[in-house]
Amino acid sequence: MNPKQQKSDALERGQRPLAASALPWLGGLLFVAVLAVLWLPLSRMGTNPAAIRAWLEQLGPLAPLAFFLLNVIQIVVAPIPGYPVQVLGGILFGFVPGTIYTVGGMVAGGTLAAGLGRWLGRSWLERRLGADTLAHWSDIAHINSFWMWWLILLIPFGDLPYFFAGLTKIRLRTFALAILASRGPFTALLVWTGSSVADLPLGWLTLLTGLIGLVVIAGFSQRARIEAWARAFVARQAKQSEAREQ
Repeated sequence: MNPKQQKSDALERGQRPLAASALPWLGGLLFVAVLAVLWLPLSRMGTNPAAIRAWLEQLGPLAPLAFFLLNVIQIVVAPIPGYPVQVLGGILFGFVPGTIYTVGGMVAGGTLAAGLGRWLGRSWLERRLGADTLAHWSDIAHINSFWMWWLILLIPFGDLPYFFAGLTKIRLRTFALAILASRGPFTALLVWTGSSVADLPLGWLTLLTGLIGLVVIAGFSQRARIEAWARAFVARQAKQSEAREQ
């Protein structure tokens, strides 16, 4: 390899980590920017309940069911980002009903993803998630504890843990409770943000949006380190679980 090519490869290797580390920040800033841009039209919509009711009346009594199914589908089928859908629940239905529909759909979707992984088998999971991903997390198949899954679901891995649970023997109703206890509170906070968009002063809304954006940035910017720690932690717990079963 000639010196020029070596220099080019070195520069490329140096640029890739920089670009990768910048992506979470760009994603978090984009999240904050989108909410900031949408604040005015959403607040106008929130101060006009008639507009919301008119939109919902098109679906009639099926509106809550449709939104519930949207939350299920965004986990199991379609790659729809979850955060905007959760905020939308608060805007459309208010805090309490929106939380019920949103968290309920999330729990149902996560439990269904685990059930599909269990019923359709590893080959389906490999097609859905990738063989390498499953191989990296093979030790998770030995994790059947509610509290361990509560902790795993706190890690910012998106919807992957829902499918990983299909490899385990954890009862689906226990897994559903783990989803509710682990991810329910933050989801409720996002719904509350949506329900308060018309009532909060712009300064407070900006602060809250910024804090949520920082949480997203922190989680995804450290994702590689968190994943390495989580895989090592899962491996240790899996060995302990196997030892207890013997």
